[in-house]
Amino acid sequence: MFWRYFLTILFLFIIVPRSHAAQEAATPLSLKQCIDLGLKNNVDVLLSRAVAKEAEGEHTVLNADLLPQIDAVASEQRTWWENIATFGFPGFSGVIGPFNTFGANIMVSQRVLDLSALAHAQAGQIKWKASELQIELASQQLVLATGEAYILALGYQEELAASYEDIQLAEHFLVLSQHQLNAGLASSLDVARDRTQLAQQKARQEELRLNVVRSLLELKRLIKIPLSQPIVLSDKLGNGDYSYLQTNDAISHALEYRMEELVAHADSDYSLEELKASRRSRLPTVSISGEWGRMGLTPDNTTHDANAMVSISLPIWEGGRISGEIKEKEGLNEEQKIKSDDLNWKVEEDVRLSLETLASTRAQVKAQQEVEDFARQELKLAQDRFSAGLGDNIQLVDAQDALADARDKYVQSLAQYNQAQLNYFGAVGEPRQFDLKESDES
Repeated sequence: MFWRYFLTILFLFIIVPRSHAAQEAATPLSLKQCIDLGLKNNVDVLLSRAVAKEAEGEHTVLNADLLPQIDAVASEQRTWWENIATFGFPGFSGVIGPFNTFGANIMVSQRVLDLSALAHAQAGQIKWKASELQIELASQQLVLATGEAYILALGYQEELAASYEDIQLAEHFLVLSQHQLNAGLASSLDVARDRTQLAQQKARQEELRLNVVRSLLELKRLIKIPLSQPIVLSDKLGNGDYSYLQTNDAISHALEYRMEELVAHADSDYSLEELKASRRSRLPTVSISGEWGRMGLTPDNTTHDANAMVSISLPIWEGGRISGEIKEKEGLNEEQKIKSDDLNWKVEEDVRLSLETLASTRAQVKAQQEVEDFARQELKLAQDRFSAGLGDNIQLVDAQDALADARDKYVQSLAQYNQAQLNYFGAVGEPRQFDLKESDES
């Protein structure tokens, strides 16, 4: 593994665009650093935080309906005529005016009984908590996306690093063919065949270089750093193992801790509270209010004034509005239950598939390592045979192709194994537990 890591670091300084006379120093970034940058800059995470702030404000507004409302009011009024008989005072009749009226009062009101407003406030609190969970969900999704992009880039980098060895081998065997041709042990066809092999390896290297550039650009876009900034991925693909839960334990853990499950439960609770609020809109509400202050004809000619009132309100006919709201909230509640049930199935599927993929990719890494070892042996035997003048170089070229293919497939299997580990931790709801872990044998 060391030589791969060394070549990976080496070639990163080669793939930086060659058109700049003065190259900006490449910034080394580990997986953890990339995740930290993403959590700080990613659009989805920032949007979820803004939504949580909005939900907190809505929660405060809904709570305000349950608290006392206190206002200070000052007014001055001009009345041209007033029929005092309408007030029902015995012995008083006729119209008076014009006159001025000034008042300065403290007004207090409080809802004593409003079960609908109480349910709305509780729903607002649940929505706020759900928005906080959405922040964590967006963060975990960012961790998974960043990990996937980082692993993909590492895989392409290791394939590109290995391609330099393939080119060196092709150049070496071209020199060997020319030497054998001069010694009368090979034909011009052997030389042409090795030249073709060298050209193919160079073309393949350019293709791999483009894959590296593309994957690094995707990673930089994801974590929101300047796309022109050169970076070096300081971690490397690991082949170590973690301690994994058994299938049933992993499913139970995921159903309890997966952030999607927690958000779905909060959404279901929110829709239920909103349904309660709509149904309670049919109930009476009780409120009290009062005011105290001074009133008179002018600000300097006032006397004390105070009053209190208890009011009861019962909706009789709202044009079907309450019934419509109830049906709407019932439909929303049923929708959340259906989504929650389907999510449970998906979570179980994710866990089972992640465990199966782990076992499969782990076996593939081991098998591809053996294939690469055998391909090296085959190449050595083919080289010895051709050097001894026993036949043409067809077997040698085939052995080169087999080794290059074996190396690529080993790197790909290692990347897939790391991706499987990341997916497992995402499936059980703990993506931050993943790290690029080296085995003790590496």
